Amino acid sequence: MAWDTGLTGIPRAIAEYPGSPLRLMAGPGTGKTFALMRRIGRHLETGTPPSNILAVTFTRTAAQDLLSQLKSLGSPGADQVTATTLHSLSFSLLREQGVFRANNRMARPLLDFEADGLVSDLAKVFGGRAATSDMLKAFAADWATLQHHQPGWPSNPAQQHFHRELTSWLLYHQAMLIEELVTLALDYLRANPASPHAPQYAHVLADEYQDLNRADQELIDALARNGTLTVAGDQDQSIYTTLRHAQPEGIVTFGQTHPNTHDESLNECRRCPHSVVSMANALILHNHPSQPSTIQPMPGNSSGSVFLVQHDSIQDEVNTTSAFIHSYLANHTEAKPSDVLILSTRRAIGNAVRDELGRLGRPAQSFFSEQCLDKVAPREGMCLLTLLARPTDRVGLRAWLGLDASDGRAAGYERIRNAADAAGLAPRQLLDVIVAGQSQPPPWTHAIVARYQTLNTRLGALAGATGTALVDLLWPPHEDNEEIRGMALAIASGTPSPEALLEELVKAIIQPELPSGQSDIIRIMSLQKSKGLTARCVLVLGCVAGALPMIKAGLSPTQTIRSIEEQRRLFYVAITRTSETLAVSSAATSGIGEAKQMGLTITQTRGPRAILQASQFLSEFGGSAPGAVSGRRWRAQLGF
Repeated sequence: MAWDTGLTGIPRAIAEYPGSPLRLMAGPGTGKTFALMRRIGRHLETGTPPSNILAVTFTRTAAQDLLSQLKSLGSPGADQVTATTLHSLSFSLLREQGVFRANNRMARPLLDFEADGLVSDLAKVFGGRAATSDMLKAFAADWATLQHHQPGWPSNPAQQHFHRELTSWLLYHQAMLIEELVTLALDYLRANPASPHAPQYAHVLADEYQDLNRADQELIDALARNGTLTVAGDQDQSIYTTLRHAQPEGIVTFGQTHPNTHDESLNECRRCPHSVVSMANALILHNHPSQPSTIQPMPGNSSGSVFLVQHDSIQDEVNTTSAFIHSYLANHTEAKPSDVLILSTRRAIGNAVRDELGRLGRPAQSFFSEQCLDKVAPREGMCLLTLLARPTDRVGLRAWLGLDASDGRAAGYERIRNAADAAGLAPRQLLDVIVAGQSQPPPWTHAIVARYQTLNTRLGALAGATGTALVDLLWPPHEDNEEIRGMALAIASGTPSPEALLEELVKAIIQPELPSGQSDIIRIMSLQKSKGLTARCVLVLGCVAGALPMIKAGLSPTQTIRSIEEQRRLFYVAITRTSETLAVSSAATSGIGEAKQMGLTITQTRGPRAILQASQFLSEFGGSAPGAVSGRRWRAQLGF
């Protein structure tokens, strides 16, 4: 099939536009990926070598979906198009040996829990762990927004001191922060435009442009400097301003920063039922009431089925939601388990639904990989895998030595490091000498030495293990290991060696990949993970104050407004995943301890029960939304 087969209207205009740059404004479910895929197909069919085309997407799943669609189109060389994320592209560039030498850095990113060792080691100098963590976040924000390119940065003496110590720690431990990946790649390309390591592309297409931060956007420009540039996005779907310092206004102001921009727009929602389109428009209007930006329902779509449900308790929410899904699949025999998508504001709720569905005989899997290393046991397993695959890895060793101590054993580690430096050894080499009895440990380091001996014992037990057997030893079945174990088992079958398992697992943690709608499971995940997904039946759970929106203490009034706006966009993304049925769910009560653990807003208490309140966003759906019903009435109405 040719790139223009059956292609008309705006999608054809997008695919055939010959100039650059091209900006595509596209709301949820409006066929943006389809149009971009056809544009790539035209480039291929008019003679552009596939390796000269770069499609940048926000997730690995989206990149694979794009390649899959290109293959189905039949365009020549579709499987050789570079479809990737900016993080993957930057990591690949920085792993080149020439780039290592140029930057005097190692492309070894710190996972979030590994950065705890860095914070512990600098805390004494910079006012404690909380203050040090705040400074680290500020520097991550500066890299994302390219503040480090400003003259005199950083200007504050305390910040200058922190930057020196931070850089020193990273150099010594042969690592970098994840937030540095894109900025280091950008700096290298700017300084070395003729380098053989610098990729050359004839066409660059960047999807989800609203979720890119300034550094990402500048890197896109650098990659497209010798070719055409196409960007696609929607400011109403920007959900990473807090987590990644995304710059949603970048898609709006693109024409100002890129002269001669040609614009195309897609606003007819092919995915969602008419009722959901009306609710989504009413919801997002609260973010910019003076500048309505709406999607239009596709004439042939149904009105859909929408339910707003409040349950007596969180446990009732879990049980009733699971019963509804069981009934839905029983009554829609043509539907697959993957036609059901569950989005939960809290992992505990999502996992409880998964367990209940399992009891009902419905296959379900949760994908909360952003929280897979939030306990000591999974972190220990990650350290063991790291040091099994890379025995000289200094970050893995540092993390292991301090994992089970609130202060990260910073004082003891400092003494070990100083003694190692004096002896001209790496910390692990010195510890080996001490454990062998060939040297006395420095004063007050016995806990560090004991912890290292435990490491050697644990590594000895792993010797020779590969594949799923290795995963079983690293993360035996246990509630704390659940998420990381599931990810590791999925990878281990194809990459059994410790080295390959580590590389793929780190990639999956940093850039999680989700199963497509072809998988035979019910998918359960956070709202953030739902970007780019579609399902016949979507349920959004845990929609209570304190979870949606979740407002951090200490924010200024302006910051609070921006946080609410971002979470409203997140909710907008979540509800527009459905093509048929939408259920938005909350609970009226919970246990007090349960509510506190989940960070929910407790309006009042009655004995051991906390009284909860439905999210404010549910009152913003407008007149087309149905009235909320109790869980009991929902069951009675639908007979499940």
